[in-house]
Amino acid sequence: MISFGVFETFGAGLLILGFGYLLSKLRIFSVLCLPAAVLGGVFALSVLLLFSHFFELKISFDESLKESFLLAFFASLGLGFSIDFSKKSNFSKNFFIFLGLCAFIMVLQNLLGITIISLFDKQKELGVIAGSISLSGSFGMGAFWSEILKTEPHNITNALDISIACATFGVLFGSVLGAPLGAFLIEKFVLKKENSRFESKEKSPSQKELGKENNLNKALVLFFSKKELKNTIISVLLLAFCVLCASVIKLFISLPAIIFALIFAFMLRVLCYFFGVNLAHKNLALLGNFCLALFLALALMSIDLKALLDIGLPLFVLLCLELVLMLFFVFFITFRVFGRDYEAALLSSAQCGLCLGATPIALANLEKLELRFFSSKSTLAILCLSGVFFIDFINVLVIWLFLSFL
Repeated sequence: MISFGVFETFGAGLLILGFGYLLSKLRIFSVLCLPAAVLGGVFALSVLLLFSHFFELKISFDESLKESFLLAFFASLGLGFSIDFSKKSNFSKNFFIFLGLCAFIMVLQNLLGITIISLFDKQKELGVIAGSISLSGSFGMGAFWSEILKTEPHNITNALDISIACATFGVLFGSVLGAPLGAFLIEKFVLKKENSRFESKEKSPSQKELGKENNLNKALVLFFSKKELKNTIISVLLLAFCVLCASVIKLFISLPAIIFALIFAFMLRVLCYFFGVNLAHKNLALLGNFCLALFLALALMSIDLKALLDIGLPLFVLLCLELVLMLFFVFFITFRVFGRDYEAALLSSAQCGLCLGATPIALANLEKLELRFFSSKSTLAILCLSGVFFIDFINVLVIWLFLSFL
């Protein structure tokens, strides 16, 4: 066993992210819109599995960095939130529709899970574990409900191992399939941002201009620009303050720290808006996206893939069917409910990542699509509010209702 400390883990994350960036330049991965963090993370995960299998060498990474990067990302979202955009009337309607569709897919995940597990004559609770507990809830929800399912009357002693394996499956396929699905919808239906039903009809940049804007050299020049230096320093200090406050409050309140990071950041954003304090929004976005990419790379390479390979046949069959259900749902329901336009494709891709993996997976899918096509503030806001504040609460209610009737 080799344990990496904070600095070694950070260095490994940078190397993996850089290697993933090189892989993303290959035509096959560029067409599929796979994020660099996913490519690098999956590659590192495969290498670590080979080392573990052939050389019996296991490497563990420092877990604290992952949460810090995730907190920094959500804090950047809160600080960069557009006050003017929040006043738009159509936003709330689409937000509630998206929440309703997510709740619907959670119910379908559990119904499918219970049905398939019953055919194999297994405990019906396993269907819920492999349903919305592990897929829409990911690792955190799996750990929470595993403690409950170990006790009477369920008595599933290996509930935690099963939930981790199922969540691993969801994270991997949510990462790999989300962005390619969105790219497929955009290209198949020739969707443009001007066709959006619920975003302002501003002029969209051309692909060439967008490519220049996202060039690494341009980004570095922007970040270290003397003109933006003061605003950048203020923004980074506020970002660090939000991360620190969220980390401290988590010690006293048993809620995900990302909620506090986003709340503090949004409160500071409102104060800056009313007192006329300018923030470096583009620099915040660059820093936040970098933190998200590092989090995703570290999260993927820390997955216990061996646990996924050891999963039983009934659960493996069920997870494959859950994957088919998710793809069917976003293509035939979500995409069409939102009007088969550009934002509908982005929301479909985001929902694939959100309800198979977790909020960071959905955000990574969205970021990759926006880098290749066009950005959408409405989609980002809907996803952040849904994934951070409401999805878990809805999921807990859905899970509780299903377990109550089993």
